[in-house]
Amino acid sequence: MRSSAPILCLLSLVGTAVGQGYSTGFETFVASATGIPAAGQDGFYVPAVAGTIDGNLHTYAGNTLGVPVNGNGGANFWGGLAGGGTAFARSQRAVTLPTGRVRIEYDVCCNYLGAVVPLNNIGSFSFQPSTNSIYVNLVAAYPLGVVFPPTTWDANVVARGATPPATIVTVLPNAAFQGLAMAVWHHWAVTIDMVAGTHVDFSITNGVTNVTTTYTPTTPLLLPVAPAVGAPLPTDFRLFTGGTAAGNVFAIDNLTITYGAQYTTFGAGCPGALGVPALAAAPGSLPKLGATLSVNLSNLPVNIGLMITGLSNTLASGVIPLPLSLASFGWPGCDLLVDPLVTDTLIGASNTATWNFAIPLATNLLGFELFNQGASLDTGPAGLAFSNGGRARVGL
Repeated sequence: MRSSAPILCLLSLVGTAVGQGYSTGFETFVASATGIPAAGQDGFYVPAVAGTIDGNLHTYAGNTLGVPVNGNGGANFWGGLAGGGTAFARSQRAVTLPTGRVRIEYDVCCNYLGAVVPLNNIGSFSFQPSTNSIYVNLVAAYPLGVVFPPTTWDANVVARGATPPATIVTVLPNAAFQGLAMAVWHHWAVTIDMVAGTHVDFSITNGVTNVTTTYTPTTPLLLPVAPAVGAPLPTDFRLFTGGTAAGNVFAIDNLTITYGAQYTTFGAGCPGALGVPALAAAPGSLPKLGATLSVNLSNLPVNIGLMITGLSNTLASGVIPLPLSLASFGWPGCDLLVDPLVTDTLIGASNTATWNFAIPLATNLLGFELFNQGASLDTGPAGLAFSNGGRARVGL
């Protein structure tokens, strides 16, 4: 096993990654205790949906929504108050999304100011348009048998039904996402795959216990709209507060929409004494900020390998097209798949070695991509056998 310090020199070659998504703590917004409309601030607007009222920017100090101070917040938060009937709060904003996996997370607090048994749904975060685009919809809802005054809510999700385009508000099969305390700030997150059309994982940090739970569906939990040919990507996100009985409060702070960490493989290797060396992320390992990405290289006959890493899988040295045949270098049937900027020697055991890359906790690296390919020190006449390629994208 080897910790790949040389790869850190690649970071010096990269400036701030191309920014996509959105992040705000609402600190630059104009806010007040009674609320200042979100529309007209930082690109937010009121969507043209019948009955819509605007959400507001509130100060924590003296706010009229009964929302407690968020220990992880600043001075302001977004809050929606349902007016009853169809008077639902909607605040919408355009967003440019990363391709592939997208991570959404925010602090959330639900409260109730009504005088009767409340009605669902409390509030939601969604991508828009939800009529035909590939979107996600996280829904805060009351559990069955809710009473007045409500004390808990559930963190649910809208998923595709068995007969599309039908959708179903789904209760996740993990108790950590149910029975969340009202009038307490929690942290809610989801990773979605816009290409596969799935929810990758969910997490909730309970504001009472401060315990974070991650749930990964064991079978694909589909997004409401499949990424079929012609299904467009969403253009906006929406903050929503609903419930036909007046009084539901849905509050949001520290909203981030950004790159989801992912590691994928591509291309093909060439065989050695134990077959083709295989490159794959270690189980459960992803290139997340502040974490260590571990990549396994297997089928090593003498437990020694190389890890070739660069910033491209289309050009070597900025000019040579990839993949590049290595036949003229003495490795017939093998291709170079990545730009060879850094090469690490790996020492393993049981025919497998692991390459580790510690990713700094620096938000400018979100979206940063690197590519690698393994090579096995081989007992055959060629001396080396090459693996498939891997592509890592840093995210949350």
